[in-house]
Amino acid sequence: MVYEKVLLQLPEYPPEIGGIFGERQGVIDLYWVDRGINNKGRKCCSYEPNTQMLNKMIESWNEKGIAFAGIFHTHFWGNKSLSEGDIQYIRKIMIHMPETIEKLYFPIITMPEKEIFAYVAIKDNEIIIKQDVCEFMEDEL
Repeated sequence: MVYEKVLLQLPEYPPEIGGIFGERQGVIDLYWVDRGINNKGRKCCSYEPNTQMLNKMIESWNEKGIAFAGIFHTHFWGNKSLSEGDIQYIRKIMIHMPETIEKLYFPIITMPEKEIFAYVAIKDNEIIIKQDVCEFMEDEL
């Protein structure tokens, strides 16, 4: 299961990290973990994505028919809510998405609990960000 594979790569303590999800045939079944860009001089409880690297991965996936499905990141000490910075970043991403992308997922994984709290952003006449429910599927053999 993708979720379990992601959990194995998460740190037990700060700094926060994140990554992206890829989707095939309506199922999120790929991920790429991003340790973020240089964290010198920044707070231990923040994640600044390496957008250049992530965009290259999204482009590579797109060439293989894999759709970009969203971005995840960690929060420490049980913080399961989106921060104001998270919300602004999600809005910025959604504004720059092509018209074909109407929805992306932005889950938070709390650490050290390793619980997932799903959020979805939907682009309609406006950008709506709301909590969502994850449905996990077992890997096929």
